[in-house]
Amino acid sequence: MRGLERVPPDVRTAHLGQFTPEHADAIAEALEEERIVWWAKLPGFFSRIWEFGGVHVFVDRAKLEEARAIADRIAGRDR
Repeated sequence: MRGLERVPPDVRTAHLGQFTPEHADAIAEALEEERIVWWAKLPGFFSRIWEFGGVHVFVDRAKLEEARAIADRIAGRDR
């Protein structure tokens, strides 16, 4: 998964959500296809216990709505 260090300095990101590792991988692939800048924060040791191992995904704030639609479709979420 891509980390914050690969986000261009002129891009501001917003939290897209917390996802299972499988959903996060699929969402990341779809974001890449749509050329939406993203990064992910993998859970640390204690976070795996308290947050059930969820991966936090962040995206370009300017593309947040488009990214939400992608994530909702992949993760099967309704808003």
